[in-house]
Amino acid sequence: MSLEENFRRFYSNFGIKQDPSKMRRLFDDLYHDDFKNELDGKHSLDKDQLWKIQAIIIKSGTTATVLMFKYVQPNVVEYKIHFKGTDEPVGKTVHCAYELMDGKIFHGRAVDESSITTISNATTASINFQQVQKNSQALFTLFDGVPKPFDDEMNQAFEALYHQDFIHNMDGKPLNKAQWKERLQAFAESGARILQLKFEPKNDVHFEAGIRVINKDIDVVGYSRGTISGSKLLKIEPHEDSLAAYAMFPGQKVVHSGEHTEIASAQ
Repeated sequence: MSLEENFRRFYSNFGIKQDPSKMRRLFDDLYHDDFKNELDGKHSLDKDQLWKIQAIIIKSGTTATVLMFKYVQPNVVEYKIHFKGTDEPVGKTVHCAYELMDGKIFHGRAVDESSITTISNATTASINFQQVQKNSQALFTLFDGVPKPFDDEMNQAFEALYHQDFIHNMDGKPLNKAQWKERLQAFAESGARILQLKFEPKNDVHFEAGIRVINKDIDVVGYSRGTISGSKLLKIEPHEDSLAAYAMFPGQKVVHSGEHTEIASAQ
């Protein structure tokens, strides 16, 4: 099968929400292992990074229409692809030129930088959010209701999630990364369970989240607005109506909860 046939076959499978792994072989048939896409003078995408972007696009159901594919030299191809998301009225067109090696797409860049940069920025943000969500779930899963010290496994998960400049404004009093770690240590020692109820990106760097904390004394839900930096959590701001819930978290302050504990939830 020719390169153009592989190219058109791969992108013709876009538009159907599916498991991207089913298309990985087609992707490998098309792109060289040492693939590099020059985004600008300072940044580039390798094959693994391109696959992460393509996988997100595939899962989203975005369509890809090949508008042009031609050889401009025996070892150089030029192509245009129009991507249109399910909620986009117009979509975006990517126009690229690539050198070939071993019959596969090897090295090149976008002819129209603005289109590839727009798509790259959006997908990079999506990848970052996926990583933050994955890391937060990995950390909170370790809080399983069994009293325990804050061990090496928890510490590694903590470091993977939180930015070095992390700030948590629990009840109007900002806690830095070290102080927030002390709160999580109190969670662990109290035998708390932590459940992640919500994680919803709002733009490239902001999201809304909800967690539920349960131990022998409390059962509270807190909702927050978060900010990421790269693939790490930079800042948490509790929703106004969840401040009371955050105030009841272990290690924050002494609270007499009585037989029934009020659960604060976002409206």
